[in-house]
Amino acid sequence: MPYHHQPFGTTRPALFARTSNPQPPLSFNNGLPPKIKTSSSSHTMDFFHLKDSKDKRRSVSGSPKLAPYKPAKLDISIESPPLVMYGPMGHSSGALLSGMITLTVNDEQVKLQQFEMRLLAKTTSKRPVSRDCPDCKTKAAELHQWHFLSEPQRYHKGSHAFPFSFLLPGSLPATTQSVIGSVDYVLSAKATTPLGDDLVLETPIKVLRALLSSADRTSLRIFPPTNLTATVITPPVIHPIGEFNVQMRISGVVETDQTHLRRWRIRKMNWRIEEHSKMISAPCPKHVQKVGAEGKGILSQDTRIIGGKEVKEGWKSDFDTQGGLIEMEFPASIKQGTHPICDVEAPTGLSVTHNLIVELIVAEEAYSHKYSKSVTPTGTARVLRMQFTLVVTERSGLGISWDEEQPPMYEDVPSSPPGYAQMTDYEGEPLPYEDLEQLS
Repeated sequence: MPYHHQPFGTTRPALFARTSNPQPPLSFNNGLPPKIKTSSSSHTMDFFHLKDSKDKRRSVSGSPKLAPYKPAKLDISIESPPLVMYGPMGHSSGALLSGMITLTVNDEQVKLQQFEMRLLAKTTSKRPVSRDCPDCKTKAAELHQWHFLSEPQRYHKGSHAFPFSFLLPGSLPATTQSVIGSVDYVLSAKATTPLGDDLVLETPIKVLRALLSSADRTSLRIFPPTNLTATVITPPVIHPIGEFNVQMRISGVVETDQTHLRRWRIRKMNWRIEEHSKMISAPCPKHVQKVGAEGKGILSQDTRIIGGKEVKEGWKSDFDTQGGLIEMEFPASIKQGTHPICDVEAPTGLSVTHNLIVELIVAEEAYSHKYSKSVTPTGTARVLRMQFTLVVTERSGLGISWDEEQPPMYEDVPSSPPGYAQMTDYEGEPLPYEDLEQLS
C-alpha cells in the first residue's frame, strides 16, 4: 500500500484489523448498563492528595512556636563545690554557696529598675489537706535575699556578671524526694525593666548531708521464756551504694535437764531493710477548719522494702560449750534501682528513717547424755524477730567541711610583742667592752 503524505492538522481515519474471533456485543442485565471498573490510578492519586493535605496540616499544626523576644536573659552558674553538710544537724557548720549570675543584654542597652535574687526552701506535700489549693501543697521559706541594684541602672549590650555567696546553716534538712513529700532548694532571680518586662530565672540546687562513721553499734536482744540471747553488731551508718556486714552471736542454745538435753538449731534466716517516710501536711489559713484547729495537720505514712534476702546456711553451731553458741556474719546491702532516701528530719514535717529487721526460725531438738548423736525433733519452733535502727547517709568521700579549709586562726597571739611592766636605766659600773677587728 503506497504511503500518502497527509498535511499537518488533518484527521486520519482509524484502521481496524479483522480477527477470526470478534468480541461479543455488550449485554445489559435487566436493562441496566454494565458495571464499568475504574482504574486504580484514580485511587492512587486521591491517596497521595489526601496524604499531602494531611502532611500540610501536620506541618502547620506542628510548627515550633517562637518564644517571645526578650531584651536580656539571666543565667546562674554555681562555682562552689557540692553543697555537703558534714555531721548531724545540731553539730554541722553548714555549707558555703557561691556562684555568679550573668545578665546577657541582647539590645543595644537595657535599663533595669530592680534586680534581686532569693534562696527559697520549698516543702511540698503530695497528700495535702486540700488537693486543689497550691498554698496547702507547697510552702516556701526565704533563707536569704540578694539586692544587686541600689538604684535603676543601664547596661549595654554584652554580658554582665554579679557574684553572690551565702553560708547555708547546718540545721537545714537535705534535699529529699519521697512518695509523700519533698524538700527542695531554689535560687529565684528576677529583674524588672521600665516597660514591665520581667526577666525570671529559677535554678534548683541540691543540698546533701554526710554523717561520718564512728564505732560499731552493739545491740543485745533477749527472747523469754527461752534462754536465747542474741548479740548483734551493726555499722553506725550505711550508704545507698555498697555492702555492710552484720555480726550475730546467739548464746543459751543448749538447755540441760536431768536426763535430756535440749538445743535450738537455726533452720532459716532472712533479713530486710525497711524505709519509713512520714509527712505532716499543714493547712493554709483558708483551710484550717478541715483539721480542727491551727497547729494541727494530716499525718501521711509510707513504708517500703529496699533490700532483703533469705539465708539457709553460713552459720556455725557449737553445742559442746556450756550453754551452746551460734555465730554468723552475713553481708547486707540496699537493692539497686530502689532509689533509697537518706535519713532526714525536717522541721516542716517530713521525716525518713530506716530499720534492719532480722528473723530467725529455730527448731528445738532433744537428745540424751549417753546418745548425743541420736537427736529427736520435739516439734517446737520459734521465730526470733529483731529490729535495729540504720542510718542511711551520703558518702563523705575526701571532702571536708568549709571551716576546716581556711587557715587556722590564732586567737591567743596578740597583735604586738609583749610589753615590759617596769623599765629602769642601768646606773652601775661600765660593762667591759672589747674592740673587734674591722672587716676589710
